[in-house]
Amino acid sequence: MKIVPGRMAEAMELMEKHTAASMRLGCPSFKSYRPLIGGEFFHTIVGEAERDSMTAIEIFYEKMMADSEMQELMAKWEPVLESHVVEFYAPM
Repeated sequence: MKIVPGRMAEAMELMEKHTAASMRLGCPSFKSYRPLIGGEFFHTIVGEAERDSMTAIEIFYEKMMADSEMQELMAKWEPVLESHVVEFYAPM
């Protein structure tokens, strides 16, 4: 997630709340990272989660989209995010 300059503290606070809500909804693991050094990537947060299957991802996202707390949090991200990309990786 690329954060609007000057909004990183707010984004990190939102990420902490988002992580807690995700864990409550059954997310087995979630980690977030931010660069310590990085030029153009300085205002960036990277989230990492592992799932057993694409079905598990689908079930989690359905629960997340139906959850009122998560809906509130998602609305609060809008003024903080410059851009947001979701990527899925599979082991080789």
